[in-house]
Amino acid sequence: MIKRIKELRPDVDIASPKFRDFIEKFESEINRGISTLSILSIISRYGKEGIYGYRILKELEVETNEMLIIEEGTLYPLLRNLERDNVINSRKQETGRKRKYYFMTHNGKKIYNYLTGYYSKLTKALSNLVDFSVELKNNYIYCPMCANKMDITSLDYNYCGVCGYNLEREIKEKRLNK
Repeated sequence: MIKRIKELRPDVDIASPKFRDFIEKFESEINRGISTLSILSIISRYGKEGIYGYRILKELEVETNEMLIIEEGTLYPLLRNLERDNVINSRKQETGRKRKYYFMTHNGKKIYNYLTGYYSKLTKALSNLVDFSVELKNNYIYCPMCANKMDITSLDYNYCGVCGYNLEREIKEKRLNK
């Protein structure tokens, strides 16, 4: 975000190289992990159909109101790493325009659910320190032990798929509060 801000006046904080360098490094550190989660979120929406890289970039810009912009030189290595780690798979489109479509693996869906749960719980915990709030959508619960996110509308089980924690009480409470 700060990289796109141009110097407006020489007397403002952003004009100071020390200030600007610190903020740019901080934003870069935060965005590194968020980028992976955001990309997985977009890929997960497309199911087995998949989505190609350029469209991921464009959807990311739109969905984040241009707050999170990833360059192509960052996206494709990230996608290769996710594929290497069996989080996503890809297939090349042979007809028409040559594109590589990315889609979530079964393992990737589990990892994505865990990461979204972890990030939501972390953000909620941080809200005690800084001035913002996070609300969970009604049809989800997070495992209190490991933060795995689960859709309670399709739960056929009472245990967390990641850590095995018994979720009966949490599921009942959530369904009663609907």
